[in-house]
Amino acid sequence: IELLRLWFSHMQEVKPGIYVTYNGDFFDWPFLERRATHHGFKMSDELGFKCDMNQGECRARYACHLDCFAWVKRDSYLPQGSQGLKAVTKAKLGYDPLEVNPEDMVRFAKEKPQMMASYSVSDAVATYYLYTTYVHPFIFSLATIIPMPPDEVLRKGSGTLCEMLLMVQAYKANVICPNKHQSDPEKFYNNHLLESETYIGGHVECLESGVFRSDIPSSFTLEPSAYQQLIDNLDRDLQYAIRVEGKMDDLESVSNYDEVKNAIMEKLVKLRDAPIREECPLIYHLDVAAMYPNIILTNRLQPPSIVTDEICTACDFNRPGKTCLRKLEWVWRGETFMAKKSDYYGLKTQIESEFVDDSENNNNNNNKALSHYSEKRSSKSFLDLPKSEQQSRLKERLKKYCQKAYKRVLDKPVTELREAGICMRENPFYVDTVRSFRDRRYEYKGLNKVWKGKLSMAKASGNSMEIQEAQDMVVLYDSLQLAHKCILNSFYGYVMRKGARWYSMEMAGVVTYTGAKIIQNARLLVEKIGKPLELDTDGIWCALPGSFPENFTFKTKDSKWKLTISYPCVMLNVDVAINNTNDQYQTLTDPIRKTYTTHSECSIEFEVDGPYKAMILPASKEEGILIKKRYAVFNDDGTLAELKGFEIKRRGELKLIKVFQAELFDKFLHGSTLEECYSAVASVANRWLDLLDNQGKDIADSELLDYISESSTMSKSLADYGEQKSCAVTTARRLANFLGDAMVKDKGLRCQYIIASEPKGTPVSERAVPVAIFETDAGGVCLMFAEVMKFYVRKWCKVSSDVGIRSIVDWSYYKQRLSSNIQKIVTIPAAMQKIANPVPRVVHPDWLHKKVREKEDKFRQRKLVDVFKSMNRNEHSKKHNDSNCVHLAMDDEIVNELEDFGNKGRSSTCKPRPIIRHYEANKERHSRKLNDRDLEQQCNADNSSKDQLLSPLQQNEILCENVDRNVDYQGWLQIKKQTWKNILERRKKRRFENSRKSDPRISVLEQMNSKRSEGRSRVSSYLKRLEVDIRKCHWQIIQLVPSPLIGQFFAWVVIDGSMHKIPVSVPRVFYLNSRSPITEEFMGKRINKTLPRGRHSYNLYEVSINEIQYGEASKKLAALLADPDVEVSILINH
Repeated sequence: IELLRLWFSHMQEVKPGIYVTYNGDFFDWPFLERRATHHGFKMSDELGFKCDMNQGECRARYACHLDCFAWVKRDSYLPQGSQGLKAVTKAKLGYDPLEVNPEDMVRFAKEKPQMMASYSVSDAVATYYLYTTYVHPFIFSLATIIPMPPDEVLRKGSGTLCEMLLMVQAYKANVICPNKHQSDPEKFYNNHLLESETYIGGHVECLESGVFRSDIPSSFTLEPSAYQQLIDNLDRDLQYAIRVEGKMDDLESVSNYDEVKNAIMEKLVKLRDAPIREECPLIYHLDVAAMYPNIILTNRLQPPSIVTDEICTACDFNRPGKTCLRKLEWVWRGETFMAKKSDYYGLKTQIESEFVDDSENNNNNNNKALSHYSEKRSSKSFLDLPKSEQQSRLKERLKKYCQKAYKRVLDKPVTELREAGICMRENPFYVDTVRSFRDRRYEYKGLNKVWKGKLSMAKASGNSMEIQEAQDMVVLYDSLQLAHKCILNSFYGYVMRKGARWYSMEMAGVVTYTGAKIIQNARLLVEKIGKPLELDTDGIWCALPGSFPENFTFKTKDSKWKLTISYPCVMLNVDVAINNTNDQYQTLTDPIRKTYTTHSECSIEFEVDGPYKAMILPASKEEGILIKKRYAVFNDDGTLAELKGFEIKRRGELKLIKVFQAELFDKFLHGSTLEECYSAVASVANRWLDLLDNQGKDIADSELLDYISESSTMSKSLADYGEQKSCAVTTARRLANFLGDAMVKDKGLRCQYIIASEPKGTPVSERAVPVAIFETDAGGVCLMFAEVMKFYVRKWCKVSSDVGIRSIVDWSYYKQRLSSNIQKIVTIPAAMQKIANPVPRVVHPDWLHKKVREKEDKFRQRKLVDVFKSMNRNEHSKKHNDSNCVHLAMDDEIVNELEDFGNKGRSSTCKPRPIIRHYEANKERHSRKLNDRDLEQQCNADNSSKDQLLSPLQQNEILCENVDRNVDYQGWLQIKKQTWKNILERRKKRRFENSRKSDPRISVLEQMNSKRSEGRSRVSSYLKRLEVDIRKCHWQIIQLVPSPLIGQFFAWVVIDGSMHKIPVSVPRVFYLNSRSPITEEFMGKRINKTLPRGRHSYNLYEVSINEIQYGEASKKLAALLADPDVEVSILINH
């Protein structure tokens, strides 16, 4: 009580304006509030702070509470497993603070108070310096931009900050802010209800695995044609760099243009002439600077600009030949329920007529003794429920129906390439906001570089005042550029945020699809001139040959201007500009007259990071699969530049794996060859395998527990998990056994456990043993006593023998975990790089042996793509036209018939000549020399007659061959559509002619026409025309009436506006199924068909006769039907 009173009075005395904590929203302030309430205080009355447990915040009206943990989670760009105070202090401040496990705090407070005091001071110091160094400048920098108090700026999501900023900009631009987006709960696709819909995001792919170092030669198989293309485009690329990157239009003032060009060309020529080489690689990361924001700016993308045909139709600027509409593609992805639309509405109608229990627990709380009347009163109509609950209940009913009717709930996900229309004249307040943030961030990044240079100069001079000033400015500008980066990167994600005011799935899809195409196009070039290693969302990791052109500097004649270019970036930037420049970008120049100016815009550019010393890419244990977003990159000085995706950065991961990886990565820099490198790495792997093989006999029990224990934090209370099974749930239940149920009633419990070997045959999740049983006390009773520990361990493991740590641990489980990690990082990548297994104890997977044999096979069959290459479409069409001209000019006298050999004196003109087709491969053998004039005449004659001789289908095929699908896809598609249309029409015509030949009506009409034509030659033309109408026009049958003859009818039909009376004969058709073949003369024919109601078909005959024949043969048929061998008789009378 005295401590609380003293602290409250001290706060009232100093009246701080800013309170700083680390995870204070969740722990410190709620703890203080509960303790004060327990002792009769009210914290809100004492300090004005009040905890909102629903929001998970503690705030006051008069002061700011800035929780550094909120900054770490949102803005530090640290992985989730490295967001504890110790990990953040090490990453951001560069030192290790003291740390005490939560389980030891109570015991240390009693037994080692000085240590706990040092721990508390260490935490406070780390929090203070973290705040003053990073959080304070960051938050208050953002607070000057975003109209929100610092508490809101710190805690709100980046999407909310974006929205607040956009609302301010919309107000300034006189734009009405739309309502928050609400998704349509009943959206259908292909007659099925959509469960979810989204878009395909960025493209991420791993292409290689193994160790790539800049000092170890690597083999390259280059494509000479790609290097020839770079040589051909060299002038274009260098001039683009000078004009666009250097912003200099006068190329004549560059003094060393030819010198730089020749230096680059010399290297490219050498690489072209020797495509198969082995040399040290240049490891680069070529990434697009602020890719998503720049895609937004280049294409003027903003949610209000996404328009449909209906919107464009009503627009004042909708004119023929308009340029204000830009079409861009994106990929839609949706998941639908298996039930059809009719099923859904049937279920909806059914459930809307029902009454539902008003209580939360539904039927579980119903009293069976209640009368029907009371049950009716406790229920309410389904339509009286809130809309959200109606939809959730309806979807739950739909899921059960789908599972029962279709054996699955959801159909396979569907992707669809769609096209979005972007208006180039929409009010650009959204785009202007993104541009201002981008430009301001670039400004702060530039100033950060300037002050880093000043810091280096100050350290060189040794001036402590200048060093301190430079350090402060570096931290300030770094925080400012990070603050702007956080918001800048959120403009893309915000448009797909639930409840966003400016919501647009199309815009988000266009941004990601455009970015993915940029990276994939860059990969197509890089894999021809080098070796792509990994594709990120916004960049590409690659290894280029060591002799590839790198950095060059242009100088002017007056020596006042210099431009340093990175050639790998320049060659990619030109392609990006060609494929992604927006030539329709429009800017409002006269608001009164509504006039716009159009210009080209492209701010998407690659930037280069590197070269780096090494890059390590792990492999997957499964065949044909590579692990994405997992790699380690080292700088030239040996420091770790980037580490992504490994277990060392994951929270709660097995510490054995973490320590193994921390020791392993540095060893990848050892050795001068790949063999030596893998040998150094294998020594670390073998040492940790030895530790497990000898069951950790060389280390203490506490250290062993630290290595083999895993931890997991439960996001819910134990009761909420129900019957779920996992290692964390089992650990929590066993903690409750010996520490009491109070320990597991709240969420956030940290479960630390090891895996025991007993009981054998049970799943791993049921063999988790809490580490606390070996090292914690509960209620003053020390659990280190052997009897207590043995009691619980024997109970859980169901053993009666020794229960020491080493005897109960499942050593095979931990060895399998370590071996799996060694396979991914060491042995499989080594095999893929043709290195013998450096850790023989870890056996290769079966599929890898086959892969290794294929790589080492010198007589492996080559692929067709390695032997042949695709010809350029333009060259092919040119050669094709030339060969046609030559073939048409060939003289018939030179071409001898095969039949004429040996009969040269006899002319072959008296007999039919065979058709001779000339092929392109034979043009040199069968052509003779012609003068240019004759050849030109032949070609002109051929071209003039080609359109007359070829059908539309053949003409389309020739046109399609001359159009490159990759260059002009729309043109190619239009020609293909016309071809398909011609094919369809030809098939319809063929079907009509076939049906006409087999139609019995035609024979009747021919008989009618032949009778009428006798003696009526003057009306023959009329009858012929009538016959054509009857054959080709549709019949509208008005009536069918019986004629005096049995089995014959008259059809009154309307054909082309005139009435006709046409006789129709209807035969009698029936089937006979006889057990034995009918040997006597019979008018039916033997057939094979399936009989109704599962009857077996023995000898089935089909009889089709007219009524006159049926009457004549009725007695014979009656006798046949009376035969006992005839089991079934089926009679069909048409």
